Amino acid sequence: MHKICDAFMIALLGVMLLEAPAMAAPPGSPSAPLGIVLAAENAHAGVDTTYSGATIYDGDRLVTQDIGTMRVRLGTGQIFLHQNTSTQVHAIPNGFSADLDVGTVSISSSEGQTFQLLADGATIRPATPHPTTAQIAKISPTELILTSTRGALQITMGDEVKTVEAGSSYKMEVESEASDPQGRPPVPAAKNHFILILIGGIGIATGLIIWRALVSPYAP
Repeated sequence: MHKICDAFMIALLGVMLLEAPAMAAPPGSPSAPLGIVLAAENAHAGVDTTYSGATIYDGDRLVTQDIGTMRVRLGTGQIFLHQNTSTQVHAIPNGFSADLDVGTVSISSSEGQTFQLLADGATIRPATPHPTTAQIAKISPTELILTSTRGALQITMGDEVKTVEAGSSYKMEVESEASDPQGRPPVPAAKNHFILILIGGIGIATGLIIWRALVSPYAP
């Protein structure tokens, strides 16, 4: 329970850092880099120490240490890595993808753009083409904390699809269907499914702070 509370409390900090003003990325092209580091402390991309202004390429693994953070612009979207986080980034049509190995990320997309985050067998993406900002914390291989502050999130696992509305935070639990009620051995084609447990809303005061950041002309 402490892990859940900690993940929920740091959600707002990461989101507000993500919404801070940032310089625009260079124009894109089929051979262009995926993104650029806006700020970094005790962080790595691939095997190299990452610094502000460093270039991020498709397939790079971004890693922060126990006192490190990293903020990266990927196209018109952004991703903020909290401490002790590892994720691999890729280009996708009209956006970017991040595979979360461990830790917590805050992630955003701008109007008409998208992102997808892969964690615990689930795919998390904006539910609409409108600007979306969220935080995803990987608690374990079967638990995530999902917090959306702008725009709804769509969570997909196999044929199962659910939505997290803006202004809410949920715990996502992955359950296995590997064994039937009779206790027989698991079958090779067994699938996992997930449930969402409401944790709470982000609060009116915090919502106003985020809204002020979003109406800034510098917001992504």
